[in-house]
Amino acid sequence: MANEVEPEILVNSVLGKISDVLMNGDDNVIPKSDDHFLAFMSPGIPMLNEDFNYAIEGMGGVYRRNADIDAPEGSVGPQDDPSAPSSEQLIAQDALAKYMQAESFFNLVDLVPDTSGIIDAGRINTWNPESRISSVYAMALQQSQVFNNQPDEATKKEVDRLRAFLKKTVKTQAIPSGAEIEETQDSDLVVKYFEKMTEYLAAALEYNNARISALAGTDQEAVHSMGINGSLLQLKVSAAKKAWSGSGFKGEYESITAAIQAVEERAFVLLKQRYKEDYARSILTNPSSGSNFLYCAPASTSFARGDAGWSKFIFNSGSFASNHKFKSNSTTGGGGFAFGSFFGAGKGSVTKKRWENKIDTEKFEIEFELARVPISRPWLNLDFLLSGFWRFDQNNVAVKNSMISDGNKPPLGLLPVITTDLVMLRGLKLDFGSANKVFEKMSNEVGGSGGIAFGPIHIGGRHANASDERSFRANWSSQGVRVEGLQLLGYICYMLLQKCPDPNPGITKWM
Repeated sequence: MANEVEPEILVNSVLGKISDVLMNGDDNVIPKSDDHFLAFMSPGIPMLNEDFNYAIEGMGGVYRRNADIDAPEGSVGPQDDPSAPSSEQLIAQDALAKYMQAESFFNLVDLVPDTSGIIDAGRINTWNPESRISSVYAMALQQSQVFNNQPDEATKKEVDRLRAFLKKTVKTQAIPSGAEIEETQDSDLVVKYFEKMTEYLAAALEYNNARISALAGTDQEAVHSMGINGSLLQLKVSAAKKAWSGSGFKGEYESITAAIQAVEERAFVLLKQRYKEDYARSILTNPSSGSNFLYCAPASTSFARGDAGWSKFIFNSGSFASNHKFKSNSTTGGGGFAFGSFFGAGKGSVTKKRWENKIDTEKFEIEFELARVPISRPWLNLDFLLSGFWRFDQNNVAVKNSMISDGNKPPLGLLPVITTDLVMLRGLKLDFGSANKVFEKMSNEVGGSGGIAFGPIHIGGRHANASDERSFRANWSSQGVRVEGLQLLGYICYMLLQKCPDPNPGITKWM
């Protein structure tokens, strides 16, 4: 049939529209960005709402009487069953689970994209398994020399005063010793800033989605919707930006960070020491494994338990006709992500099998909600890396010529790209039309040994990584498949398009 295409072609078109919605603004209501790109996971990672309990509630244990993962607040209360474990035991177990959640999230967001996957469109879907954001940043802190100027007392006090607006120190108990420890987290001002930023990004995403669907000119409903509601969506973006500026403290936050950056020229030795202290205070230990990791969290956690930050995404025959394309040189079978089952061949490994069935684009439709969630790393300061007031230790032959980024496009180096936002998906509905029975049969054949994926989108089955294994049920019907729950689809990435380090040639005194 004329409308039948290879699954990879359809996957590529879906990813192209997702990329256009997330990354390609009209430069009027939504600004364009040349230094960001979209990186997909392959396959996407299913997640639970409870994976973010540590960020929502803090690291302290909570006794969940009803163990309702979708409504943890209602699960807190007195113990009803005398034969059940004591509340102290359950609280300790919950605290332990939060350390495991925090370490798992850290491992997800500490990945460094492999820039060899970037081509002309600046898009990528591969990862560098040998490099970590935290280890490169630690190397820069430990093996660097900074502008040797001794700050006066007034400058020291000013830096401390400004930093107090951005960070807070939280005391918690170590498991199992019970010893009191301190960890550095974002202040309430910073949390509010990113919360309102997330709401602005959701409004911008909704506007972009409507605009791109209408521009295709193949879906009459989309054209009329943009014509009638376009001004309202623009107002929604404007209102979200005003809320970000008002209750989100956008001006205050950006003024404070700019002021600290200006002070760096007069107090860089002091600031480097503060950055090292921030790093050290953010180190946590998983009591189960004994491994160390750094505290990271979604900058806004409202997406995990509510509707904040989510926007509907629909792809149908009209979307396919508009010729969306996602480009990457790390692909299989004809220029896109592979469609088919993936089987866990041991922890953290994936074996793929490609299916040959074609899909009728006239009958195909995929719908889900999409959210862009900023990543918070309280221990990381990019201003330090991008400033001209540091260099690698010139007395250490092992690091003296190292580069964080060479500043080219695509950039190369130890940390040429950093992930800045999560791309989350939930409420997946996928209709293959007359091929629904075929793909349902695939899912049943996989059974408990693996799962089905549509490109980077996890449809159902088992997903395993180095520390966890989960099964997610796909509900099939004559209308296709529905998969509830969250999944991590990919990341928004920022390219360091300036040479780093790039020490100021006028500096002669280094420490």
